[in-house]
Amino acid sequence: MGRLRFFLFLLSVGMGLNLAAVSALACTCLGAYDAKTMRDTAIWYSGGSNASKIVFEGAVEKQELKTGSMGAPGNAMSMTTSGAHRAVYMRVLRSYRGQVSDTVIVLTGMGDADCGFDFETGNQYLVYADRIDAGHLFTSICAGTSPSERAGPALRYLRGEKPTPDDLIDIKSYYAKFGPQWTGTACGRVTMPDGSPFAEGSIEMTQIRDEPFPPKSADDPNLSTPDGSFCVEYIAPGKYVLTAEAVDYKTDSRWMGYYPGVAKHSEAVPIEVHAGDRLSKLDFTVWKQPVYTVSFHISTIDGSPPPLGRLGVSIQSPDRDALAYQLTQNRQKDGYYTVGYVPPGIYTVRTYLMPDLSEGEAPAQPFDWQMLDLQVEIKGDTTVELKMRRVN
Repeated sequence: MGRLRFFLFLLSVGMGLNLAAVSALACTCLGAYDAKTMRDTAIWYSGGSNASKIVFEGAVEKQELKTGSMGAPGNAMSMTTSGAHRAVYMRVLRSYRGQVSDTVIVLTGMGDADCGFDFETGNQYLVYADRIDAGHLFTSICAGTSPSERAGPALRYLRGEKPTPDDLIDIKSYYAKFGPQWTGTACGRVTMPDGSPFAEGSIEMTQIRDEPFPPKSADDPNLSTPDGSFCVEYIAPGKYVLTAEAVDYKTDSRWMGYYPGVAKHSEAVPIEVHAGDRLSKLDFTVWKQPVYTVSFHISTIDGSPPPLGRLGVSIQSPDRDALAYQLTQNRQKDGYYTVGYVPPGIYTVRTYLMPDLSEGEAPAQPFDWQMLDLQVEIKGDTTVELKMRRVN
């Protein structure tokens, strides 16, 4: 997944790649298919017939989590549970195209394979957007929006400045040159408790983020090598938790660990990454942990049939890292929703009404039934009983 994440990173910080159609999980973008240079790409997004109606530089002052439809264009809705998306409040610094006020609200997806652009509060961006209504704009990673410090070719074009030599090189070469300057690398070695190498393990860096949006992540796409060494590249600046994991399906267990060699998220030591950093000697140990099969059985307090066709169940760890278990389950059999390989711990379990994507919007809270939200401790293979109550 590392190369895919870097590819999404390029989409979000650059001006798109030289592809006619870009597919990233659930997100598909139409790119500047005939662009030969970064200048060509800037023209495609900033001045061509495909350009957004509104283009401006702005600073993010705050963000809020929203649910439901975002409205036009195209009745846009984030492809996440209940239509989750973000409202980004921005102070406009300089406008290049279209009419905008001093402050604007930009709507976008959560940024987790739903085409949403991952804004960071306090940072500045070059934003390409379309108007939804008088008070809201809409953007995505497909529009060309990017951090201002990485939007040089586009900003020079928008300001009427001459292109630099770097603006005239091909897109792949441009990112090969500047990508390592914008990001960091973290390398080290992982071992077993007896000191032997931890080979073919999944190594991942997960951003520590206070806001309720998906944290950034980066991993070693080659896994840990036979001697346990690894290198995670293209890490966006920020604070991260470093983890290692490998599931042993034969014994229903996994090997897992946090840097600097602990088994709990609360004991992990954060690693701060700056642009251009090349961190090394991040060595740590993994530990064995059991994993379990958990079923959720939905019934009702009054004995009437629950609305199983419209319900899903989510199980969420309070930790947000690569070792934390986060899953939603829509499929059920006879009222049982079953998930596997759940690590021990305390989880939040919720029922939710599944969005009707054919309608282009998330349905409102069901009137007849109250959604459940409870904490459950998982200590072994178990069935969790979920009893729904009628609202009236």
